[in-house]
Amino acid sequence: MLKIFLSGVLGNDAEVKEVGSSKLIKFNVAVSMDYKDSEGKKVEKTEWIKANMWRDQNSRVADYLKKGKKVLIEGVPESEAYTGKDGELKSFIGVKVKEIEFVN
Repeated sequence: MLKIFLSGVLGNDAEVKEVGSSKLIKFNVAVSMDYKDSEGKKVEKTEWIKANMWRDQNSRVADYLKKGKKVLIEGVPESEAYTGKDGELKSFIGVKVKEIEFVN
């Protein structure tokens, strides 16, 4: 089993799409990482992760997924490839959210 944990900040309000009797909740999470470069200088890098979360019709979690909220996510990594407008093959990593917690 492959599982990931992310701690980050929502980059947008959640978008909700109705799919049959379920809801697909989509949002982006900014995950920041600190490290030292080869010269010993501190560098901060931010990765944007696309998150997809499936919930039943009664779920109201999307109401709380607002830009700027801090979250802790447990999920399964997903990757996707596509052809950009420039004709170049591009890819991104995402997460299929299993559990989410709001952090103060």
